[in-house]
Amino acid sequence: MSNSLEDEIPVLQRIDLSTQFGRWKLLQETLEEEADPRDINELLYAVLKSFVENPRPLKLMNGKSNPAARLTDEQKSMLVEDLFILENGVGTIPILPESGEFTEENQRILDLLDKLQPDPIENEDDFRSAWDILVEMYGRESTKHAQQSGDVTFKYTSSIVRLLLHFDFLTDGVGKC
Repeated sequence: MSNSLEDEIPVLQRIDLSTQFGRWKLLQETLEEEADPRDINELLYAVLKSFVENPRPLKLMNGKSNPAARLTDEQKSMLVEDLFILENGVGTIPILPESGEFTEENQRILDLLDKLQPDPIENEDDFRSAWDILVEMYGRESTKHAQQSGDVTFKYTSSIVRLLLHFDFLTDGVGKC
């Protein structure tokens, strides 16, 4: 990691996430371990903070149900009290270590974030669609190999990517914080 002036600029100002292609590319780079862990930690914070501060409406303007993810009060409290961290004025959820070494703290954060994932029984469609998109990005054989080999980094990056997909990052980007 460099320690340049660029490192002090928040991820949303450093990386172009204005297009769906740019967001797809960042998710793919996350899976392939090419994205800067600090960027991903900051991005995860920004996306989830937008859902805490600006809950999506239950109904769309046309009267139909809004398919966007919604946080329960318990999930909001967990995010604010246990996961949101400000470092030098920049919000982050430190799930990916910058050093490359996963710790018990990273596992604790992963366990908490997994509580935000769609339930595989109650919300099977959302659960499966996030996995389907992830497999399209990373490749069926690569995903299968990473899961079967117990790849620790994949466990984290796949969880992050699925969570970002569930919270509409690919389609909508980062909401208002």
